Amino acid sequence: MPPRLGSLFFAQPYYDHILARKKRTHIGAAPQTNKVAIYLIFPQTGVLASHKVALRYLIDNGYSPVVVSNLPLSDTDRDELTALSSRIIERPNFGYDFGGYRDGVLEVINEFKSVERLVLLNDSAWFPLPNSGDWLHEAEALKLDFVGAASNYGHERVDLEDYKQIRWSYSCDHRNFHYCSFALMISENVLKSPAFRRFWRKFPLTNNKTVTVRRGEIGLSSWIISHGFSHGSTLDISDLDTELAGLSDTELTAVARDTIIPEMPRAKALREELMSRTATREELIGFILTAVARQGISYTQPRLMHQSRGFAFLKKSPIWLDEDASDLTLRFVRDLDGPFGDTIRDEALNLRQTRGKAFAASADAA
Repeated sequence: MPPRLGSLFFAQPYYDHILARKKRTHIGAAPQTNKVAIYLIFPQTGVLASHKVALRYLIDNGYSPVVVSNLPLSDTDRDELTALSSRIIERPNFGYDFGGYRDGVLEVINEFKSVERLVLLNDSAWFPLPNSGDWLHEAEALKLDFVGAASNYGHERVDLEDYKQIRWSYSCDHRNFHYCSFALMISENVLKSPAFRRFWRKFPLTNNKTVTVRRGEIGLSSWIISHGFSHGSTLDISDLDTELAGLSDTELTAVARDTIIPEMPRAKALREELMSRTATREELIGFILTAVARQGISYTQPRLMHQSRGFAFLKKSPIWLDEDASDLTLRFVRDLDGPFGDTIRDEALNLRQTRGKAFAASADAA
């Protein structure tokens, strides 16, 4: 509690008055438009090919990229990013993604005029996946004040033992409901709100990841909802139970088998038990819905969402969080088409070999 209270009251002034002195802003060559995308990167091994693909996608869709790096850039990387961005901000690694978003948002508010839309993205996910929908167009088409690519915790927490009794009811009314911060779109209506600007100026930074999620993802979503702005997700899973019920037995079994459940041994054990016998459709659907309720759709069902909804994002962290999740993610990556599919596969294998090096060699990593 004392460290949490300390960060609540003192971390933001400490960053603004001390750490922010090390922040460096550079002007890029990309044109400045009335649509801006803040793209947060953490280039531990330098700027990646997937970073450049994402930035070209933004520019091609009329967005002016503002790259925020939570690590210092090499001269070579900075030069490459200069050609693909309108601004580059190098900042101290403080506050996780919302620390970087904060610097980017304040830069846009102070330096850009007549911003029609602001997008927040980070490199915790690969995007846009091959053969996926055009997320920017999909989000714009909703004509809402605030749009996420996906959301979490719209269903009450379900005990694994009760997976057969789950009754799917997904809603933004649940206490920890939030739109995932890896892809958010914010309208001009929100950007003009003085209260929104105060939210970012006074945002309580912290280097505690769990607290950042609570103050950032959950906090921002709650702020949007409580202030009466229209909101939604391009990946509406309120009808996920109906979609699953429409699958064949073979398809439903495959979805259950491919469910990614990092760092949840009991859920993995349940999945393996179901796969070891002829599970009923009700059991398979209950297991899948329970996994989504507990860990979120973007983590647990990338293959299903990509195939059925054209979902454009793939979370990276399962590759190093859990060996089984890593294997399943690599199996999905192996099936992605085209040059960018090859790029994602190469980067995924590198993550497996570096951050997941304690795992056994995977047949899917060959």
